[in-house]
Amino acid sequence: MTPRYLSSLDLNDFTQAAREVPYQRIDSDLFPCVEVWIRRDDLLDPIISGNKAYKLLFNLLEARKQGVDTLITCGGAWSNHIHATAAAGCRFGFNTVGIIRGERSPQLSATLQDAERFGMRLLFITRQSYRRRDHPGFLKELGIVEQCPFFIPEGGANLAGARGAQLLGQIIDNTCPVNADQVWLACGTGLTWAGVQCGIGKVPVIAVPILKAADSIRNAAIQWRVTLANGGKQTSSRSTIDSRSGYHCGGYAKYPNYLHDFQQTVERETGIPLDPVYTAKLLYGLHREIALGHVPAGSKILVLHSGGLQGRRGLLG
Repeated sequence: MTPRYLSSLDLNDFTQAAREVPYQRIDSDLFPCVEVWIRRDDLLDPIISGNKAYKLLFNLLEARKQGVDTLITCGGAWSNHIHATAAAGCRFGFNTVGIIRGERSPQLSATLQDAERFGMRLLFITRQSYRRRDHPGFLKELGIVEQCPFFIPEGGANLAGARGAQLLGQIIDNTCPVNADQVWLACGTGLTWAGVQCGIGKVPVIAVPILKAADSIRNAAIQWRVTLANGGKQTSSRSTIDSRSGYHCGGYAKYPNYLHDFQQTVERETGIPLDPVYTAKLLYGLHREIALGHVPAGSKILVLHSGGLQGRRGLLG
């Protein structure tokens, strides 16, 4: 399977491309007694792929509508979001600025090297300053005075990003080749989790947090879900949402030997490349939950490949 190429910034074209993303059945003894399918959003585009593309979509459309010329966002040295934003800016005619957590190292990560090649201007700031990234005066504090900027929060975590995740859920609801009993996805902020759940309807969406902050991710997901349901108006809620914690494997971007071995086995048996930060942990969590008897036998499970394969270079060399 080869990725297609998102050649235009157009909602209809994007939606059509997303509808053509393939679903692949996973036949492996790692997932016994259940039927597992995977939606291959890593094949949406060779560079702007996975949930990153969906979270950027409505941000880019709004930026184009406003007539802005510069996208500003933030992230770490191996950020999939930084990489995708830089690529999107290059492809669709925006200048881009990436605010990067920490000092500039003598040898940039492969992600940041790509970002610079895509034309992104990198601004490195202290970790202390980076903690203020959600503050209303953040850009002004950094002295960023671009003529016409459009700020996209870290990871695309805003209402436009949530709408993109909701679109993904709607597309899954209309294109999934099986009547899935559960949809499983990896999550870091909770935004994709909430958006997909809102878009997909009544099928339970189960998230596997890939970092230790499972409770805060759950709370954020609940809030995003309610915000989407209320047309963008933020309210408090006691809405329930389902996750399987304990599979962060030591924390964000931690990659112990047992996860490495598991990923290698999955890739060998299925031919599907995984990223070690998100999708590998997702499948590992599903594998363990099946082994523990927490997934009913005979269930049809759809898992979402969230792309991010560029990040393999950070942990797999």
